[in-house]
Amino acid sequence: MSVASPEARIESASELSDESRQALGDLILSLADSKRVLGLRYSDRMLGAPTLEAGIAASSMAQDEWGHARLTYALLGDFGDEPKVLEHERPAAEYRSHPALDAGFESWSDFIACILLIDTALATQYGALADSRYTPALNRVQKMLDEERFHFQYAAGWVRKIASIDELRPELQDSLCRYMPQALLWLGDDAAPGTQRLTSEGLSAYDPATLRQRFLAKVGPVLEEIGMGDALDVSRGAEGFACGAALDWTGWNERTRRTGGELDEVTAARARGDKNRALLLD
Repeated sequence: MSVASPEARIESASELSDESRQALGDLILSLADSKRVLGLRYSDRMLGAPTLEAGIAASSMAQDEWGHARLTYALLGDFGDEPKVLEHERPAAEYRSHPALDAGFESWSDFIACILLIDTALATQYGALADSRYTPALNRVQKMLDEERFHFQYAAGWVRKIASIDELRPELQDSLCRYMPQALLWLGDDAAPGTQRLTSEGLSAYDPATLRQRFLAKVGPVLEEIGMGDALDVSRGAEGFACGAALDWTGWNERTRRTGGELDEVTAARARGDKNRALLLD
């Protein structure tokens, strides 16, 4: 779906119907929470990285993700929410973070596979906001996407390196196979009413099927190059890359983008900054 003309731009959430405002607000909160928790998971790999430089890169990407989260939370002020409350005062059950991030990384392969697949899925959805009619989002998103290009390049380089090491290749494949369906599922259900509203009104420039195509066009060549496309049921066809695996929509909730589960309270406390609450600045 192509972006609407500049004359049809939406400058404020107040211009939207209640249903559209809720759908867009849900999407933005899911992105913000996912970025917040992603930054935490990245920060956990600062120590114990294969090299000092790799640890520094993990730290840099963690800072990027927290910056992206802060910018995204700020958007929700337009929806009547208080960004500071969203960042620091919600229980774990209210977080809308990507379910793949509920658990921490067990290996460097997990970390790299998450950047390649989960981070790229989030960036793909941000790209749909960059091309949307909702001006406040597109004005903020481009800087994030510029930084995400480095994240993808970094992950692709490490994927190639790990895949070339016989003793590590199975571990990487297991990580990729675990994250791939979660990345594809999170991009949304085409049949969900809120998702259809976002697409039909140009608030998200691409429907979930198109988002998955764009995501696979990004990661497919890397998977093909390292010879793991078949293991993930990803192949190149006449119309580009596709994934043949069926997605399980059982229990899917379009508002939370989950089929169940929730973030644990320990991780939520870290995301809220509970230990340093007295140092929070207005």
